[in-house]
Amino acid sequence: MRGGAERIRRGAAACLMGGIVLLSASACSPELRPIVAVSVDERGTPRALLRSCDDGWVRSPRLRGEPTPPSAAPSSPVGTPAPSAPPSAPAWVGWNTDEDHRAADFPLFTPPVEWKADFRGTPSLRPGYTYALRFWEPDDALAYAGEVTFDAEDLARLEPGQVLTFQGVMTRDAFEEAAEDAC
Repeated sequence: MRGGAERIRRGAAACLMGGIVLLSASACSPELRPIVAVSVDERGTPRALLRSCDDGWVRSPRLRGEPTPPSAAPSSPVGTPAPSAPPSAPAWVGWNTDEDHRAADFPLFTPPVEWKADFRGTPSLRPGYTYALRFWEPDDALAYAGEVTFDAEDLARLEPGQVLTFQGVMTRDAFEEAAEDAC
């Protein structure tokens, strides 16, 4: 009997510790909200759309493109593998900021000048790269974040009036409504 009670206590302690670890891990991850999108304008220029839940401010907006690993590269409709980045490709391309800024719409590779972004690589979409456009809430609580991941093929598939969010393709109006509802 005594060994059974000890096993129960150990099991309960293990469950309790597992629950604490799980709760602490989930408490550190900000909630992902549909407040970031990418689109393509009538001239074919990729655009960033950032929305804020905090009086128009966003923290550390950035665009980061990294070579897509060959095993993760999507296949084209005819079944040929998508291009992967050449071995000499930079580790990442895009731009980065470290401060709070006003949310805005702008050409994807040309953030507002007053953001004083740091740039790396050529300011254009590269085949074989996966991009992430993201920002965090401006408060220190890290309660939410906005992010969308995509590649050149994803943007090429967008039709006029469509945007891509982490929830998928939607109309610009649907994005504006989802962003408002998320806040």
